[in-house]
Amino acid sequence: MGLKQQIASGSRVISGERPVERVTIGLPGMPHEAIIHKGKIYIYNPTGQTLIDGGIIFADALIADSITAEKLAFDSKRFVHNIVWTATDYDTCSWSSGTIKWADGTTSGVNTGDTGNIVAKTYVYYNNTATLQKTTSYATAVGLNTILLAIVEPEADTDAKCIITPVFSTGATIDGDKVVTGKIESVGGQTYFDLNNNIFKVSDPIRSRILIGKIGSAYGIKVSLFGVDAETETDVNLFALWVMSDDATDNVLIKEKTRGSVSVGATDNEPVAHGLGYVPFCLVFVEEVSGQYVKCYGRGTAGDSYYYEIDNTNLTLYNRTGSSKTFKYYIFYDQMAT
Repeated sequence: MGLKQQIASGSRVISGERPVERVTIGLPGMPHEAIIHKGKIYIYNPTGQTLIDGGIIFADALIADSITAEKLAFDSKRFVHNIVWTATDYDTCSWSSGTIKWADGTTSGVNTGDTGNIVAKTYVYYNNTATLQKTTSYATAVGLNTILLAIVEPEADTDAKCIITPVFSTGATIDGDKVVTGKIESVGGQTYFDLNNNIFKVSDPIRSRILIGKIGSAYGIKVSLFGVDAETETDVNLFALWVMSDDATDNVLIKEKTRGSVSVGATDNEPVAHGLGYVPFCLVFVEEVSGQYVKCYGRGTAGDSYYYEIDNTNLTLYNRTGSSKTFKYYIFYDQMAT
């Protein structure tokens, strides 16, 4: 053993005290160098690369395959698994049975389970048993003999779903209050929310069919008939629904409240309560002869054999013939102009 005054180019010079002890190892003419200094070992290869730096071993100092997965600490093993996580409700997460495959080729089975009702952030972890464990302590879930698999957080909104952050698996949920984006689009690109431009669009494989929100300079809803592009078509007759804030006319399809059939005796009348508190739009038909219906109108029309009256409370059906007649009526929510 001699005194080391100089080390190979590229090696880390030990600062502090000199000289230091020097030990040469390896074949003659191609030595490695080992330096022992204050209880620490420094080893360099013939080209001057550092292999062991004060006791820290670098990969170049290891023999191939000398460290295998089974020799590592349990939490150091690499793995993948096929466990699927599901947000059951705002405070419960469940998971499917599955298999954890370790880097050494071995596998471990996992049973189905759930967190139960949680009140705080909960860590779900594997501890070398088929039953996954849960804890609110991060230190418990991440240790020498435990592997963290998912983090579950309860939601304050009881109508929402709990937030799941899984590790190497599917089933994550995202808190909508934490998403900042301009556009959310489906994989196929046929449905999207454009939040910056205030519009929701649904398309078939060829053209836009449903538009909701800001359409051009106005706001509204457009639902086109089959084969019609809701973005480019301007003929309202080609839409199942067209409602626009800048329309001069009301193009909303009338909405039916109720319908029915009633027999009215000879020279009699029959009131039908609608309960809307205003005069609604309605249609009335009467079976004039068997299987044939004619449209009824208000009093004063030709013949006055059958007619109806409508007010804030009732639709009243009148039969002024000498035999019973069957009336069919339709009452809509649309209010008659006053």
